[in-house]
Amino acid sequence: MPSGSPPDQTSAAFPRGATIGRYVVLGLVGRGGMGEVYAAYDHELDRKVAVKLLRVKPGAGLSLAEGRQRTLREAQAIARLSHPNVVVVYDVGTFEDQVFIAMEFVDGNTVSYWLQAKTRSSQEIIDVFAAAGRGLQAAHDKELVHRDFKPDNVMVGRDGAVRVMDFGLARQVGAGGDKGSGDKGERSSFDLARALVGRAADGAGLATLVINPTPEGRSDTQEIVNHAGLFDTQLTRTGAMMGTPAYMAPEQFLGTATDARTDQFSFSVALYEALYGERPFGGNSMFALTANVVQGNVKDAPANAKVPQWVRKILLRGLRPDARDRFPAMRALIEALGKDPAIARRRRALALAAVLLPLAVGLGVRQSLAGRQDVGCGGAAARLVDVWEVPGGKGAPESPRQATIHRAFLATGKAYAADAFAGVTRVLTTYAQNWAGMYRDVCEATHVRGEQSAEVLDLRMACLQERLGGLRALTRVLSTANGEVVENAVSATNALGSLDRCADVTLLRSVVRPPEDPATRARVDALRGRIADLKAGFDAGKVRQGLDESASLIEDARRVGYEPLIAEALALVGNNRIKSGEGTAAAAALEEAYWRADASHDDDVRVEVAAQLVWAVGYLEGKPVDSERWARMAEAVLSRVGGHDLVRAWLLNNRAVLGSGPGHAEEDLSALLSAAALKAKVLGLDNPDVGLTEGNIAVALQDLGRNQEALAHVERAIEIQTRGNGAEHPDLAVQLSNRGEILNALGRPREARLSFERARIIWERELGVDSRNLAYALTGIGESYLSEGEPASALTDLERANRIRAAKETDRERRGDTSFALARALWEAKRDRVRARVLAESAREEYARAAVAAKLADVDGWLAQHKRG
Repeated sequence: MPSGSPPDQTSAAFPRGATIGRYVVLGLVGRGGMGEVYAAYDHELDRKVAVKLLRVKPGAGLSLAEGRQRTLREAQAIARLSHPNVVVVYDVGTFEDQVFIAMEFVDGNTVSYWLQAKTRSSQEIIDVFAAAGRGLQAAHDKELVHRDFKPDNVMVGRDGAVRVMDFGLARQVGAGGDKGSGDKGERSSFDLARALVGRAADGAGLATLVINPTPEGRSDTQEIVNHAGLFDTQLTRTGAMMGTPAYMAPEQFLGTATDARTDQFSFSVALYEALYGERPFGGNSMFALTANVVQGNVKDAPANAKVPQWVRKILLRGLRPDARDRFPAMRALIEALGKDPAIARRRRALALAAVLLPLAVGLGVRQSLAGRQDVGCGGAAARLVDVWEVPGGKGAPESPRQATIHRAFLATGKAYAADAFAGVTRVLTTYAQNWAGMYRDVCEATHVRGEQSAEVLDLRMACLQERLGGLRALTRVLSTANGEVVENAVSATNALGSLDRCADVTLLRSVVRPPEDPATRARVDALRGRIADLKAGFDAGKVRQGLDESASLIEDARRVGYEPLIAEALALVGNNRIKSGEGTAAAAALEEAYWRADASHDDDVRVEVAAQLVWAVGYLEGKPVDSERWARMAEAVLSRVGGHDLVRAWLLNNRAVLGSGPGHAEEDLSALLSAAALKAKVLGLDNPDVGLTEGNIAVALQDLGRNQEALAHVERAIEIQTRGNGAEHPDLAVQLSNRGEILNALGRPREARLSFERARIIWERELGVDSRNLAYALTGIGESYLSEGEPASALTDLERANRIRAAKETDRERRGDTSFALARALWEAKRDRVRARVLAESAREEYARAAVAAKLADVDGWLAQHKRG
């Protein structure tokens, strides 16, 4: 073991063969401001490790012993981290006057090297950084902040694993964050920044004050003018100014409190640099860099950049100078990066919008009747193994598949993940139990009781095998759940094929038989398996990914040439074009599916597709007259074949939501009430699908001025949605916003505001801070303040709502509502009455074009009474 003091940054490294504790040095790997890293050998556990010696210096009011003890405590805190995306710490201890950390030796390269080694796609880069972000989130969960995140502190192993390392600047924080410049005797970087500003004001030019640590531990101040090389200089402890300047957050420059959002800022700088090939903040001197960072002066994107705009918006939020304006946590930023807004835009376009018709009868998941094998009547449980086992009783442990899904849900970090899993568990357990019971009953009806023919046995068993295939495909998707899957998990379970269908022999006999040719039948069966997998993915929210895969599916179906299969594939794709908001493409696919199903006498597909076309044509394409033609065609098939109660319910729901025209409001309300009753009959009273229609009933009642009745139905919708999806689910936000509007109409503004605020929080977290939906809640909040005579309090929310609606809202009446509310708030607050009249005039124009006579009269009356400021 070497004697004397360990080397400082200027001294020679430990030679090969020297020992640090029980670790034998193999060579110096790297050296930085906080110490050295050595490759070493652990003879006790026979493995290669990396040993980092953390430099401990006296000063700043601390003795050498006190400094070592504090560093040791921080190192021990880091050692508590255990996560796949964080370098594993094996051992922490002291050596001479230093603290060492022994950690896994990662065979790979830094992200900086990985980026330079070859051209990387934006998605590859985002995937690597998302993995690193999960490592940071794991640290934050332990109340540890890295404070020096940068590409050189992230490793990509040869196995592709991503690990965050070098927590040398990590600091434990409590709820209030790190205290920044509060360390005794040190000069904060806020003071330095103030000194720089003073120098500039005195005409001394743009200068940088850099703190250079001396070997004795003192801090010498040095002035360097416009020194571009300092842009990458590693700063050691100088007040609270710690980290690499190019990646430091404003609070690090200013010496104020740091917390997990500090890492978020550094992460966003690093990801911005990786995607754009340049850093977001300019400045060839420390002063210029500091000014740009603190003021949030992000450079424009390079002209040749191919980074999607939605990704840039995420990065800009992570780079906001005020930490409160960034994402609430790293996991929220990562979730945003994994959520393409093309998918998010499928969320409700209006508070009145209905959820799209699910393929409740399992389009295209049919299995070949000839593929059925003879089975014993007690074999149901064996068929549910690795799908969704029926629990043995109260308190029974989760099955392996259930445990896998549970872990996957919780790993997404969604606030409602536990509630969503509980909802999924209730639905799937009931479904599996009913499937097993029906399986036994169908078998015994033929083989035990002798009351059912072999032909009916074949038909019913084939239906049950189809349903089992859909259940298996869905649980596979849920086992690898991401945030989007968790959001859609409960609705996906509701889209499983109805088991009641397997008891309806008349309907089963109408099923189109599979092709006679064995080779063709085998190809059809294989493609139907692919359809089942795609349907499960679509229902669980993987819309864009599924659409990319569906083109080849349709091509393969066309090559087989079996008309019912082509119809099933087109119907599935058309339904999910609806979910992604592609009305024209959806209508084209669904119309072709309808006529192919008609040609092959496939009533199941025909009725479901006709019902879907009501929404695709009537709402997405804006052709209500054409949509009514499809509604009549769906009704004709339903009246002939019977059954299909869930399809009938959605047909009633969607026709009512689209509206039957003036004078038909009571008829639309009656249709919605019938739809809710049918859904409750098929799905149960407490199913979230029933809650969606209850919410639509509330809106219909509000339109009729029956607000007290409307409140009862929206409360019911909220109760059902909360129980089924959880109190933080985005579907709940629609009902909360609707309740706020009803409460405002009832003259209960304080209660309304609480409901709107809950909706706002959910939408901001799930859809982002500039989501179009947010304007509903923000406008409602502003109107609640206006009704209480507090116009000044209304301004902030109404200004924000007005910006969102001006940029994103296509509904003229909604734009008019916000403009008029803001006009009244400005006038009553005596702020800018000229602008108030301009906004009111704009609202008048919107109402006139939307032909909303009552609101047009209201704004005309207001303008007549408010002619001058």
